[in-house]
Amino acid sequence: MQKILIAILLFACANLAFAQKRKLPPNISTWNYNEYAPKLTADGRTLIFLSDYTDSGEPELVISSAVGNNWTSPKEVNILNEDLVPFGSYNISYDGEQLFYSSKKGPKIGGYDILFQTKEGNGWSTPVNPGKPLNSTLLEMDPTLSADGKTMYFSRCETLDPEGGNCRIFASEYLGNNYWKEPEEIELDLASSSFVNPVILPDNKTLYFAALNSSGDYDFYMSRKENDSWSKPVPMDFINTEAHDRYMGVTALGNVAYTHQKDERGYDLIMVKVPEEFQPAKVYYLEGTVTNLPDKALVRATDLETGDELARLILDPAEEKTFGIYLPEGHKVDFYIETKESGYGYYSEFLDLEDLSSSKKVVKDIKLPILKAGEQYPIGISFEEFSEDFDAGAEEELARLITLMKQNRDFQFNISVYQKSVSESEQYVDSLPETRFDTIMVKIEQPEMDSTLMSDTTNIEVDSSSIMQESREEIVTIYHNDLTPKRAEAIKTYLLDKGVPESMFTVSGEGAHPELQYSEKEKARNAKVVLKLE
Repeated sequence: MQKILIAILLFACANLAFAQKRKLPPNISTWNYNEYAPKLTADGRTLIFLSDYTDSGEPELVISSAVGNNWTSPKEVNILNEDLVPFGSYNISYDGEQLFYSSKKGPKIGGYDILFQTKEGNGWSTPVNPGKPLNSTLLEMDPTLSADGKTMYFSRCETLDPEGGNCRIFASEYLGNNYWKEPEEIELDLASSSFVNPVILPDNKTLYFAALNSSGDYDFYMSRKENDSWSKPVPMDFINTEAHDRYMGVTALGNVAYTHQKDERGYDLIMVKVPEEFQPAKVYYLEGTVTNLPDKALVRATDLETGDELARLILDPAEEKTFGIYLPEGHKVDFYIETKESGYGYYSEFLDLEDLSSSKKVVKDIKLPILKAGEQYPIGISFEEFSEDFDAGAEEELARLITLMKQNRDFQFNISVYQKSVSESEQYVDSLPETRFDTIMVKIEQPEMDSTLMSDTTNIEVDSSSIMQESREEIVTIYHNDLTPKRAEAIKTYLLDKGVPESMFTVSGEGAHPELQYSEKEKARNAKVVLKLE
């Protein structure tokens, strides 16, 4: 009986291991060839790796895309002098728009420099060497770009000796126009002579890397940024083996890692489930397609409280109408898409990511409003609860509205403010901050007397059946929550203060209109703003 229990336990463990680790399909992990060093885009649907299943029989950089649950047959990446790229020292940006790698192609500064190529249609642009200070007289290897495109992490080595190398990990901030800030070394509290292959996750706080161990092999480690320093690295034993573990790719959600491992036929690519304790802070990954993109459009996300830019890209319909952005938790986000093309409105959305329960991927089709006379368009202007003061993000939305008005001067803009419900009472409560005065009819009761007795009413007992009733008006205070007039006036004042001519627009407070469709935020604030064009 004990042997049976042990066998069952071993079988269960084997199934668990299989469930946590899986080989990629045979058109990627081929039967008798080798595949190495996988790197991925944020959505996990573009994969680049080295393969010797090539015409030359030598390892070359190839690329594959996910279609449904399958992968396309890998194709060679059209980059210059790809035979000069060191083993595994390449990467693709999270959005798939940039390829960067180490090359000794001149003109150069050191033995190997980091070069950049940008996606152009089905190919890649001419390589660009950003020069110093990103590159140096040493060997710049293993480049990886942060999800927001603002920081490059890489290894700087003294030699290419796989058993030494004396490599250190550096980070450099992007200054624009191919200029980079002086790189700073990432100080890691780990006894090792070489640190390579940094992988920064979308939270910008979780760093994977490989470090040389005492046996002369590399193992994967994780460290997290804490203020201005990095935590003591933790070995990633769920993926480490007794062999050389150096190259890894991860998707934006950070729940699956890709690497290569050897079996009896050679090296194959595998995907491994990442335990929760090694995953990055929760992220919101938005993959959107603008179905009616007329021209280039700005896609941008900012933190409503700090104004920090979380994501920014230009979408060009000549190349692609689909985008992907990843937003870390802990933010209230103003997300929008706008184009300068007249006749089109903008798309905006409020995202509350302060307390994500888990990492999340959202895929949606987005349609920019087409401006037509007589049509109505909701506007994301929100107000503080029980107040006419603007809520966070309202001024950003108003700025977009002003731009829209300037680009479409042929229209008259009518802005209406509604509420889902209006309540009122003669008793004051905090939720009824507004007052108005009303008149009501009050009945006054008094006894009806005989005229012969009017001269002497002393000690007269009045029969309750002979009461005369009289009515009169009295003014009373009514407390209510119809803030639409004041909220409309706040919008008008803002537009006038920003120089918008009063002849271009009208505003009105329309009171309660429960039949309109209200978003969750509009319901919470009991306010909806609608734009009508004439």
